[in-house]
Amino acid sequence: MDAAEQSLVDRIWAAIEAKDWKTALSALEDGVSVTPESLYLFELYADTLLDELQDMEAGCLMLRRFVRLAIEKDSKAWLLGAMYQLFDSSRDYSRFPFGERLSMGKELSEHILTLCQREDAHSRAEYYDAMAHFFHEIGKNEVAVELVEMAVTLVKGLPVQDEVKQPLLAQLLKTLAEYKCHEAVRAEL
Repeated sequence: MDAAEQSLVDRIWAAIEAKDWKTALSALEDGVSVTPESLYLFELYADTLLDELQDMEAGCLMLRRFVRLAIEKDSKAWLLGAMYQLFDSSRDYSRFPFGERLSMGKELSEHILTLCQREDAHSRAEYYDAMAHFFHEIGKNEVAVELVEMAVTLVKGLPVQDEVKQPLLAQLLKTLAEYKCHEAVRAEL
């Protein structure tokens, strides 16, 4: 970050910590307008609307803007950031319009699938993991399991040190176990 962006981020965090939401939102809006290339500011803005303020209407508009920019930028970081904003298992989406999330997730997934074909193994694994959360969420668990299995295979084949590979594998295997368990429970019903 340059000095101006760091100053803005400091102001935003001061407002958030003081729970001065009017100032925080104003600074966030200024930030994303002045610095539209800042993924961090877009993520912070979405987090503030969805998690802190639980403003699903404004959050939905913000995420629609985020998704559009991610696709326009055709950037791995932006695409993954947008996908995780929409399908983060630690966030409560119960008040968020499911159809909107589905539409945005579908749009991102279609773009990512096209992009994946020209990416390296590590990037494809990250994309598959992100898309798996979307497919699991919409009830296509068998697709989610396949995507995570492909990600596991790709990560296992990465020519990187174990201290880099093992945490990735551990997270993927945990997700895979959760999805397979979910699939087994559904099969029993």
